[in-house]
Amino acid sequence: MILIGTCGWSRLYQALPPSRRRGRSILQAYADLFPVAEVNSSFYRFHRVETYRRWREEVPESFEFTIKCHRSITHEERLRATETALGNMQKMAEAAEACGAEVLVLQTPASLRAEEETLREAERFFERVERGGTSLAWETRGESWEGEEARRALREVLERYGIVHVTDPFKIEPVALGEFTYFRLHGLPDYNLRYTYTNNQLLHLYKLLKGYERKTGRVYVLFNNYAMYRDAERLQALHREGELPPTPFGPRSVWWTLRILEEWPSTKEQLLSRCGRWRCWVGPDRSVELGTILQRFRDRTYTRLEEVVEEAERIWEETGYPTSEEAERRTVQLQARGS
Repeated sequence: MILIGTCGWSRLYQALPPSRRRGRSILQAYADLFPVAEVNSSFYRFHRVETYRRWREEVPESFEFTIKCHRSITHEERLRATETALGNMQKMAEAAEACGAEVLVLQTPASLRAEEETLREAERFFERVERGGTSLAWETRGESWEGEEARRALREVLERYGIVHVTDPFKIEPVALGEFTYFRLHGLPDYNLRYTYTNNQLLHLYKLLKGYERKTGRVYVLFNNYAMYRDAERLQALHREGELPPTPFGPRSVWWTLRILEEWPSTKEQLLSRCGRWRCWVGPDRSVELGTILQRFRDRTYTRLEEVVEEAERIWEETGYPTSEEAERRTVQLQARGS
């Protein structure tokens, strides 16, 4: 089973038109699109247990939550077995029980380096922490964890305590798996939330996911970038239908930006007024305000979205932005620099 979703759901208005959200909570609308969501706001504040119970009640029984643990545990106490960290982990376990989450994610900062003392403290933490009925998954960050010796030492600790290693599969393989695999995607080449993935990259990713599915039977893949809803939606289409939607770059980038607009027909001035500040990804590593493209349009009324795309195709050379083919080539170059 491959479970595709995003880290949080509060900005779903970027992916769904108002008519598909009307009369429902954003979470309920999200659950129509994806089978899993990582509660990401839990990293910044402790929600009431009643909030987690309400979320559980809003979604189908088959829908899954995972929870990212509070930063006091990972960034302030730095995965040490302090009274604060252990007490707050108890709160996370209670939250997981309330919403039926089976995975608690611990993301430590890059400043927590792969050193003997770090691993000793982590072992003390894992020995004492109350997990409830959940599994723990640890996302290590930073280059210090990527060396051969660091990965060997990390594997020993994770396997000893049954912890799953969380990574970004475009960057590094996990050293420890369990009954599931857990991936979080943060853009390329490094931690670049402004990045959005090409079709070729999603095809490559899906092959990786199928391989891990054969190893563990269950794979979570959570997007954590600004374009996460559309990237997850595209991967979900590949998973369910066997093919990806057309390229999101070139003139088609205008379609992806405006697809949530329902006020048709619209004049050029109305489009500029309503949507000019919306972000349009003209390349994997570049977004612009849609207004910079719309300003080149002819002064006329557009009756449907397809007419806007046709106009974008007419003026695309004038923008100087890459074609979809050029965007793919730039991605290859970008990855080469990052590798």
